Amino acid sequence: MCNRIILRLVAFGGLAAFSHFVSAADLTGQVTLAQALALTLKQNPDLAAFSWDVRSAEARILQARLWPNPELGTQSEDIGFSLSQTTLQLSQLIELGGKRSARVREATFGHELARLDYETKRLDTLKKTAQAFVEVLSAQERVRLAQENVELASGLIPDIRKRIEAGKASAVEQTRSEVAVASARIELDQAKRSLITARQHLAAQWGSAQPKFTRVVGDLERITYLPDLENLSLNLYRNPEIARWEPETAKRQATLRLQQADAVPNLTLSAGPRYIVETGEWTPVIGFSLPLPFWNRNQGAILEARHQLAKADDEKRSAVTRLSSELNDAYQTVARTSNEIHVLKESVLPGAEKAVEAIRQGYEAGRFSYLDVNEGRRTLTAARLQYLQALSDYHKSVAEIEALTVRPFDANSGFSK
Repeated sequence: MCNRIILRLVAFGGLAAFSHFVSAADLTGQVTLAQALALTLKQNPDLAAFSWDVRSAEARILQARLWPNPELGTQSEDIGFSLSQTTLQLSQLIELGGKRSARVREATFGHELARLDYETKRLDTLKKTAQAFVEVLSAQERVRLAQENVELASGLIPDIRKRIEAGKASAVEQTRSEVAVASARIELDQAKRSLITARQHLAAQWGSAQPKFTRVVGDLERITYLPDLENLSLNLYRNPEIARWEPETAKRQATLRLQQADAVPNLTLSAGPRYIVETGEWTPVIGFSLPLPFWNRNQGAILEARHQLAKADDEKRSAVTRLSSELNDAYQTVARTSNEIHVLKESVLPGAEKAVEAIRQGYEAGRFSYLDVNEGRRTLTAARLQYLQALSDYHKSVAEIEALTVRPFDANSGFSK
Protein backbone atom coordinates (compact mmCIF):
# COMPACT_ATOMS: atom_id res chain seq x y z
CA MET A 1 0.00 0.00 0.00
CA CYS A 2 1.52 3.29 -0.96
CA ASN A 3 1.12 6.67 0.67
CA ARG A 4 -0.26 7.74 -2.67
CA ILE A 5 -3.49 6.07 -1.61
CA ILE A 6 -4.22 9.19 0.45
CA LEU A 7 -4.52 11.29 -2.69
CA ARG A 8 -6.71 8.71 -4.38
CA LEU A 9 -9.07 8.85 -1.43
CA VAL A 10 -9.22 12.59 -0.87
CA ALA A 11 -9.31 13.82 -4.44
CA PHE A 12 -13.04 14.53 -4.08
CA GLY A 13 -14.33 11.00 -4.26
CA GLY A 14 -11.45 8.60 -4.88
CA LEU A 15 -12.02 5.12 -3.42
CA ALA A 16 -15.35 6.28 -2.02
CA ALA A 17 -16.99 3.51 -4.01
CA PHE A 18 -14.52 1.00 -2.57
CA SER A 19 -15.56 1.97 0.95
CA HIS A 20 -19.04 0.64 0.13
CA PHE A 21 -17.63 -2.87 0.27
CA VAL A 22 -15.83 -2.43 3.59
CA SER A 23 -17.48 -2.82 6.97
CA ALA A 24 -16.27 -3.15 10.52
CA ALA A 25 -16.88 -6.91 10.32
CA ASP A 26 -14.40 -7.16 7.45
CA LEU A 27 -11.52 -5.85 9.57
CA THR A 28 -11.08 -8.94 11.70
CA GLY A 29 -7.87 -10.31 10.21
CA GLN A 30 -4.92 -8.51 8.70
CA VAL A 31 -5.61 -4.90 7.74
CA THR A 32 -4.04 -2.91 4.92
CA LEU A 33 -3.84 0.86 4.72
CA ALA A 34 -6.36 0.85 1.87
CA GLN A 35 -8.92 -0.92 4.04
CA ALA A 36 -8.27 1.36 7.00
CA LEU A 37 -8.67 4.51 4.90
CA ALA A 38 -11.76 3.28 3.07
CA LEU A 39 -13.51 2.31 6.29
CA THR A 40 -12.54 5.65 7.83
CA LEU A 41 -14.25 7.44 4.95
CA LYS A 42 -17.36 5.40 5.52
CA GLN A 43 -17.64 5.29 9.30
CA ASN A 44 -15.55 8.03 10.93
CA PRO A 45 -17.97 9.70 13.40
CA ASP A 46 -16.41 13.16 13.14
CA LEU A 47 -16.54 13.03 9.35
CA ALA A 48 -20.13 11.81 9.40
CA ALA A 49 -21.13 14.67 11.70
CA PHE A 50 -19.28 17.17 9.50
CA SER A 51 -21.19 16.05 6.40
CA TRP A 52 -24.39 17.42 7.93
CA ASP A 53 -22.94 20.92 7.64
CA VAL A 54 -22.96 20.52 3.85
CA ARG A 55 -26.59 19.41 3.92
CA SER A 56 -27.47 22.27 6.24
CA ALA A 57 -25.88 24.70 3.79
CA GLU A 58 -28.03 23.23 1.00
CA ALA A 59 -31.09 23.83 3.16
CA ARG A 60 -30.04 27.46 3.66
CA ILE A 61 -30.03 27.94 -0.13
CA LEU A 62 -33.56 26.56 -0.26
CA GLN A 63 -34.66 28.93 2.49
CA ALA A 64 -32.96 31.92 0.89
CA ARG A 65 -34.94 31.44 -2.33
CA LEU A 66 -38.33 31.62 -0.65
CA TRP A 67 -40.56 34.66 -0.97
CA PRO A 68 -42.13 36.31 2.10
CA ASN A 69 -45.53 34.92 3.00
CA PRO A 70 -48.63 37.08 2.44
CA GLU A 71 -50.55 38.23 5.51
CA LEU A 72 -54.29 38.08 6.07
CA GLY A 73 -55.85 40.53 8.48
CA THR A 74 -59.17 41.99 9.51
CA GLN A 75 -60.15 45.29 11.11
CA SER A 76 -63.47 46.38 12.59
CA GLU A 77 -64.48 49.94 13.49
CA ASP A 78 -67.42 51.37 15.48
CA ILE A 79 -68.54 47.92 16.53
CA GLY A 80 -72.16 47.84 17.67
CA PHE A 81 -73.14 51.08 15.96
CA SER A 82 -74.94 51.68 12.72
CA LEU A 83 -71.78 53.13 11.19
CA SER A 84 -69.63 50.07 11.94
CA GLN A 85 -67.25 48.87 9.23
CA THR A 86 -65.27 45.66 8.78
CA THR A 87 -62.26 45.41 6.49
CA LEU A 88 -60.72 42.16 5.29
CA GLN A 89 -57.16 42.81 4.12
CA LEU A 90 -54.50 40.76 2.30
CA SER A 91 -50.95 42.18 2.50
CA GLN A 92 -47.80 41.19 0.67
CA LEU A 93 -44.27 42.32 1.51
CA ILE A 94 -42.27 43.22 -1.62
CA GLU A 95 -38.51 43.01 -1.01
CA LEU A 96 -36.69 45.85 -2.73
CA GLY A 97 -33.01 46.49 -3.34
CA GLY A 98 -32.18 42.97 -4.56
CA LYS A 99 -32.43 41.37 -1.12
CA ARG A 100 -33.54 37.96 -2.34
CA SER A 101 -30.83 37.60 -4.98
CA ALA A 102 -28.18 38.77 -2.51
CA ARG A 103 -29.47 36.32 0.08
CA VAL A 104 -29.36 33.43 -2.40
CA ARG A 105 -25.87 34.39 -3.52
CA GLU A 106 -24.64 34.47 0.08
CA ALA A 107 -26.16 31.05 0.80
CA THR A 108 -24.71 29.58 -2.41
CA PHE A 109 -21.18 30.59 -1.50
CA GLY A 110 -21.87 29.35 2.02
CA HIS A 111 -22.62 25.93 0.56
CA GLU A 112 -19.35 25.94 -1.39
CA LEU A 113 -17.52 26.87 1.81
CA ALA A 114 -19.18 24.02 3.68
CA ARG A 115 -18.12 21.62 0.94
CA LEU A 116 -14.49 22.78 1.07
CA ASP A 117 -14.48 22.69 4.87
CA TYR A 118 -15.72 19.11 4.64
CA GLU A 119 -12.86 18.31 2.24
CA THR A 120 -10.44 19.87 4.74
CA LYS A 121 -11.87 17.65 7.46
CA ARG A 122 -11.66 14.62 5.20
CA LEU A 123 -8.01 15.32 4.38
CA ASP A 124 -7.18 15.71 8.05
CA THR A 125 -9.09 12.57 9.02
CA LEU A 126 -7.39 10.44 6.37
CA LYS A 127 -4.00 11.84 7.35
CA LYS A 128 -4.63 10.91 10.97
CA THR A 129 -5.72 7.42 9.92
CA ALA A 130 -2.56 6.96 7.84
CA GLN A 131 -0.41 8.17 10.73
CA ALA A 132 -2.27 5.94 13.19
CA PHE A 133 -1.70 3.02 10.81
CA VAL A 134 2.03 3.79 10.75
CA GLU A 135 2.05 3.94 14.54
CA VAL A 136 0.46 0.48 14.80
CA LEU A 137 2.89 -0.91 12.24
CA SER A 138 5.78 0.59 14.20
CA ALA A 139 4.38 -0.65 17.52
CA GLN A 140 4.14 -4.18 16.12
CA GLU A 141 7.79 -3.99 15.12
CA ARG A 142 8.76 -2.62 18.55
CA VAL A 143 7.14 -5.64 20.18
CA ARG A 144 9.10 -7.93 17.86
CA LEU A 145 12.36 -6.13 18.63
CA ALA A 146 11.61 -6.19 22.36
CA GLN A 147 10.96 -9.93 22.16
CA GLU A 148 14.26 -10.44 20.35
CA ASN A 149 15.98 -8.35 23.00
CA VAL A 150 14.56 -10.61 25.74
CA GLU A 151 15.73 -13.69 23.85
CA LEU A 152 19.16 -12.17 23.30
CA ALA A 153 19.52 -11.29 26.97
CA SER A 154 18.19 -14.67 28.11
CA GLY A 155 20.44 -16.54 25.72
CA LEU A 156 23.52 -15.42 27.60
CA ILE A 157 22.48 -17.00 30.93
CA PRO A 158 23.47 -20.63 30.06
CA ASP A 159 26.94 -19.47 28.96
CA ILE A 160 27.32 -17.41 32.14
CA ARG A 161 26.41 -20.39 34.30
CA LYS A 162 28.97 -22.55 32.52
CA ARG A 163 31.63 -19.91 33.07
CA ILE A 164 30.72 -19.65 36.74
CA GLU A 165 30.87 -23.43 37.14
CA ALA A 166 34.24 -23.44 35.39
CA GLY A 167 35.49 -20.73 37.71
CA LYS A 168 35.96 -18.26 34.86
CA ALA A 169 33.35 -15.78 36.12
CA SER A 170 31.86 -14.68 39.42
CA ALA A 171 28.25 -15.14 40.52
CA VAL A 172 27.82 -11.39 40.13
CA GLU A 173 27.69 -11.84 36.36
CA GLN A 174 24.67 -14.11 36.67
CA THR A 175 22.94 -11.53 38.85
CA ARG A 176 23.69 -8.85 36.29
CA SER A 177 22.34 -11.02 33.48
CA GLU A 178 19.14 -11.75 35.39
CA VAL A 179 18.67 -8.02 36.00
CA ALA A 180 19.21 -7.39 32.28
CA VAL A 181 16.61 -10.02 31.37
CA ALA A 182 14.11 -8.53 33.82
CA SER A 183 14.72 -5.08 32.36
CA ALA A 184 14.24 -6.44 28.83
CA ARG A 185 10.95 -8.04 29.85
CA ILE A 186 9.74 -4.74 31.29
CA GLU A 187 10.53 -3.10 27.95
CA LEU A 188 8.62 -5.89 26.18
CA ASP A 189 5.60 -5.29 28.40
CA GLN A 190 5.77 -1.56 27.70
CA ALA A 191 5.96 -2.24 23.96
CA LYS A 192 2.90 -4.50 24.13
CA ARG A 193 0.91 -1.89 26.03
CA SER A 194 1.93 0.78 23.53
CA LEU A 195 0.70 -1.51 20.76
CA ILE A 196 -2.67 -1.89 22.50
CA THR A 197 -3.01 1.89 22.69
CA ALA A 198 -1.98 2.36 19.05
CA ARG A 199 -4.48 -0.27 17.90
CA GLN A 200 -7.28 1.45 19.81
CA HIS A 201 -6.39 4.81 18.28
CA LEU A 202 -6.49 3.32 14.78
CA ALA A 203 -9.80 1.54 15.34
CA ALA A 204 -11.27 4.78 16.71
CA GLN A 205 -10.70 6.36 13.30
CA TRP A 206 -13.52 4.26 11.88
CA GLY A 207 -15.67 4.54 14.99
CA SER A 208 -14.82 1.25 16.67
CA ALA A 209 -14.40 1.24 20.44
CA GLN A 210 -12.24 -1.90 20.36
CA PRO A 211 -10.05 -3.16 17.51
CA LYS A 212 -11.21 -6.42 15.96
CA PHE A 213 -8.33 -6.85 13.53
CA THR A 214 -5.34 -9.04 14.38
CA ARG A 215 -2.57 -6.92 12.89
CA VAL A 216 -1.79 -4.37 10.19
CA VAL A 217 0.43 -5.20 7.24
CA GLY A 218 2.86 -2.95 5.41
CA ASP A 219 6.52 -2.32 4.65
CA LEU A 220 7.99 0.58 6.61
CA GLU A 221 11.34 0.24 4.87
CA ARG A 222 10.03 1.32 1.48
CA ILE A 223 11.02 4.96 1.09
CA THR A 224 11.42 7.19 -1.94
CA TYR A 225 13.41 10.13 -3.20
CA LEU A 226 13.02 13.58 -1.67
CA PRO A 227 11.00 15.91 -3.94
CA ASP A 228 11.91 19.56 -4.29
CA LEU A 229 10.35 21.74 -1.59
CA GLU A 230 9.61 24.54 -4.06
CA ASN A 231 7.57 22.20 -6.26
CA LEU A 232 5.70 20.90 -3.24
CA SER A 233 4.95 24.46 -2.12
CA LEU A 234 3.26 25.22 -5.43
CA ASN A 235 0.67 22.57 -4.66
CA LEU A 236 -0.31 24.18 -1.37
CA TYR A 237 -2.89 26.26 -3.22
CA ARG A 238 -4.75 23.04 -4.03
CA ASN A 239 -5.32 22.56 -0.32
CA PRO A 240 -8.98 23.27 0.52
CA GLU A 241 -7.91 25.33 3.55
CA ILE A 242 -6.47 27.83 1.06
CA ALA A 243 -8.90 27.19 -1.80
CA ARG A 244 -11.77 28.04 0.54
CA TRP A 245 -10.77 31.69 0.68
CA GLU A 246 -12.01 32.40 -2.85
CA PRO A 247 -15.63 31.47 -2.03
CA GLU A 248 -15.15 32.92 1.47
CA THR A 249 -14.29 36.30 -0.05
CA ALA A 250 -17.19 36.01 -2.48
CA LYS A 251 -19.53 35.13 0.39
CA ARG A 252 -18.42 38.18 2.36
CA GLN A 253 -18.97 40.33 -0.72
CA ALA A 254 -22.46 38.85 -0.97
CA THR A 255 -22.99 39.59 2.73
CA LEU A 256 -21.99 43.21 2.16
CA ARG A 257 -24.37 43.41 -0.79
CA LEU A 258 -27.14 41.93 1.35
CA GLN A 259 -26.55 44.44 4.14
CA GLN A 260 -26.63 47.25 1.58
CA ALA A 261 -29.87 45.85 0.21
CA ASP A 262 -31.32 45.72 3.72
CA ALA A 263 -30.84 49.49 3.87
CA VAL A 264 -33.50 49.82 1.17
CA PRO A 265 -36.99 49.84 2.75
CA ASN A 266 -39.38 47.08 1.76
CA LEU A 267 -42.76 47.93 0.27
CA THR A 268 -45.91 46.35 1.67
CA LEU A 269 -48.97 46.32 -0.61
CA SER A 270 -52.42 45.60 0.77
CA ALA A 271 -55.87 45.16 -0.69
CA GLY A 272 -59.26 43.85 0.38
CA PRO A 273 -62.98 44.47 0.71
CA ARG A 274 -64.65 46.69 3.33
CA TYR A 275 -68.20 46.05 4.50
CA ILE A 276 -70.24 49.10 5.61
CA VAL A 277 -73.15 48.11 7.84
CA GLU A 278 -75.14 51.31 7.26
CA THR A 279 -75.37 50.86 3.50
CA GLY A 280 -74.91 47.07 3.41
CA GLU A 281 -72.31 47.50 0.69
CA TRP A 282 -68.81 46.16 0.06
CA THR A 283 -66.18 48.61 -1.14
CA PRO A 284 -62.60 47.90 -2.26
CA VAL A 285 -59.69 49.13 -0.15
CA ILE A 286 -56.07 49.28 -1.32
CA GLY A 287 -52.99 50.67 0.36
CA PHE A 288 -49.28 50.47 0.88
CA SER A 289 -46.73 51.08 3.60
CA LEU A 290 -43.08 52.01 3.33
CA PRO A 291 -40.67 52.56 6.24
CA LEU A 292 -38.91 55.92 6.20
CA PRO A 293 -35.15 55.37 6.69
CA PHE A 294 -34.48 58.57 8.58
CA TRP A 295 -32.20 57.15 11.28
CA ASN A 296 -31.61 53.44 10.74
CA ARG A 297 -30.15 52.82 7.31
CA ASN A 298 -28.31 49.66 8.43
CA GLN A 299 -25.07 51.65 8.66
CA GLY A 300 -23.51 49.51 11.40
CA ALA A 301 -24.16 46.19 9.66
CA ILE A 302 -22.80 47.56 6.37
CA LEU A 303 -19.64 48.80 8.07
CA GLU A 304 -19.18 45.46 9.81
CA ALA A 305 -19.55 43.62 6.48
CA ARG A 306 -16.92 45.90 4.92
CA HIS A 307 -14.49 45.14 7.75
CA GLN A 308 -15.11 41.40 7.46
CA LEU A 309 -14.45 41.59 3.72
CA ALA A 310 -11.19 43.47 4.27
CA LYS A 311 -10.22 40.93 6.92
CA ALA A 312 -10.44 38.05 4.42
CA ASP A 313 -7.16 38.95 2.71
CA ASP A 314 -5.28 38.90 6.00
CA GLU A 315 -6.86 35.60 6.99
CA LYS A 316 -5.89 34.03 3.68
CA ARG A 317 -2.29 35.19 4.07
CA SER A 318 -2.30 33.77 7.58
CA ALA A 319 -3.56 30.40 6.31
CA VAL A 320 -0.92 30.29 3.55
CA THR A 321 1.82 31.17 6.04
CA ARG A 322 0.66 28.55 8.53
CA LEU A 323 0.38 25.76 5.96
CA SER A 324 3.73 26.73 4.42
CA SER A 325 5.32 26.46 7.85
CA GLU A 326 3.70 23.06 8.42
CA LEU A 327 4.90 21.89 5.01
CA ASN A 328 8.43 23.06 5.73
CA ASP A 329 8.44 21.30 9.10
CA ALA A 330 7.23 18.04 7.56
CA TYR A 331 9.68 18.37 4.67
CA GLN A 332 12.62 18.90 7.00
CA THR A 333 11.56 15.86 9.01
CA VAL A 334 11.46 13.77 5.83
CA ALA A 335 14.88 15.09 4.79
CA ARG A 336 16.36 14.40 8.22
CA THR A 337 14.87 10.95 8.61
CA SER A 338 15.79 9.95 5.05
CA ASN A 339 19.44 10.61 5.81
CA GLU A 340 19.13 9.01 9.24
CA ILE A 341 17.53 5.89 7.76
CA HIS A 342 20.29 5.56 5.16
CA VAL A 343 23.12 5.91 7.69
CA LEU A 344 21.51 3.55 10.20
CA LYS A 345 20.72 0.91 7.60
CA GLU A 346 24.03 1.02 5.73
CA SER A 347 26.48 1.65 8.56
CA VAL A 348 25.19 1.66 12.13
CA LEU A 349 23.05 -1.48 12.17
CA PRO A 350 25.50 -3.75 10.31
CA GLY A 351 28.32 -2.48 12.54
CA ALA A 352 26.33 -3.00 15.74
CA GLU A 353 25.31 -6.52 14.68
CA LYS A 354 28.90 -7.47 13.85
CA ALA A 355 30.09 -5.99 17.14
CA VAL A 356 27.55 -8.01 19.14
CA GLU A 357 28.56 -11.23 17.44
CA ALA A 358 32.27 -10.51 17.87
CA ILE A 359 31.84 -9.62 21.55
CA ARG A 360 29.79 -12.75 22.16
CA GLN A 361 32.44 -14.94 20.60
CA GLY A 362 35.10 -13.08 22.53
CA TYR A 363 33.12 -13.55 25.74
CA GLU A 364 32.96 -17.29 25.17
CA ALA A 365 36.72 -17.25 24.60
CA GLY A 366 37.24 -15.23 27.77
CA ARG A 367 38.44 -12.06 26.06
CA PHE A 368 35.44 -9.88 27.07
CA SER A 369 33.42 -9.43 30.25
CA TYR A 370 29.66 -9.68 30.61
CA LEU A 371 29.48 -5.89 30.83
CA ASP A 372 30.93 -5.72 27.31
CA VAL A 373 28.36 -8.23 26.06
CA ASN A 374 25.46 -6.41 27.70
CA GLU A 375 26.63 -3.04 26.41
CA GLY A 376 26.85 -4.45 22.89
CA ARG A 377 23.32 -5.84 23.15
CA ARG A 378 21.91 -2.56 24.42
CA THR A 379 23.71 -0.62 21.69
CA LEU A 380 22.23 -2.88 19.01
CA THR A 381 18.74 -2.62 20.50
CA ALA A 382 18.99 1.17 20.70
CA ALA A 383 20.14 1.36 17.07
CA ARG A 384 17.24 -0.82 15.92
CA LEU A 385 14.73 1.30 17.83
CA GLN A 386 16.27 4.47 16.43
CA TYR A 387 15.97 3.05 12.93
CA LEU A 388 12.34 2.11 13.54
CA GLN A 389 11.54 5.56 14.95
CA ALA A 390 13.16 7.22 11.92
CA LEU A 391 11.03 5.09 9.58
CA SER A 392 7.90 5.93 11.55
CA ASP A 393 8.65 9.67 11.55
CA TYR A 394 9.39 9.52 7.83
CA HIS A 395 6.06 7.95 6.86
CA LYS A 396 4.04 10.17 9.21
CA SER A 397 5.66 13.25 7.69
CA VAL A 398 5.02 11.95 4.18
CA ALA A 399 1.33 11.60 5.10
CA GLU A 400 1.43 15.19 6.41
CA ILE A 401 2.95 16.46 3.15
CA GLU A 402 0.43 14.58 1.01
CA ALA A 403 -2.45 16.00 3.03
CA LEU A 404 -1.05 19.53 2.71
CA THR A 405 -0.34 19.37 -1.03
CA VAL A 406 -3.23 17.07 -2.01
CA ARG A 407 -0.90 15.05 -4.21
CA PRO A 408 1.17 11.86 -3.92
CA PHE A 409 4.64 12.28 -2.48
CA ASP A 410 5.86 9.89 -5.14
CA ALA A 411 4.25 7.27 -7.35
CA ASN A 412 6.48 4.56 -5.87
CA SER A 413 6.43 5.58 -2.23
CA GLY A 414 4.72 3.96 0.70
CA PHE A 415 3.61 0.61 1.91
CA SER A 416 3.25 -2.68 0.11
CA LYS A 417 -0.11 -3.54 -1.38
